[in-house]
Amino acid sequence: MNPNSEQKRIAFGYNRNCKNEIVIHPGQAAAVKLIFDYYLEGCSMAKIKDNLEGMRIPSPLNGEKWSKQTLANILSNPHYLGDELYPTIVSEEQYKLAQAKKREHIGRNGKTKKANSLENES
Repeated sequence: MNPNSEQKRIAFGYNRNCKNEIVIHPGQAAAVKLIFDYYLEGCSMAKIKDNLEGMRIPSPLNGEKWSKQTLANILSNPHYLGDELYPTIVSEEQYKLAQAKKREHIGRNGKTKKANSLENES
């Protein structure tokens, strides 16, 4: 490996090939698509987490337990739309619908659930 090459952590759903190009990791990409599908069907983060763990789909962080924050990060990551480095995993329509749903949820509650839970711990 070239010591001068910058090795950034790449998004869940992708790998690097032998040419160091970012390519789709089929198993992880299927999980990303499933997360978007569940979210757009109206599943809560807790339900998505339970479904993924029930199917024994490894999480990006520790390979076992999924966190709601990890799911939120995946749903917010624009790389899944595809760009000059990242191949497309989710359609622009799916991504935009997920962002609109998230804004609607935050707007309805006035705050994110994380902010509310932090206040309750004080």
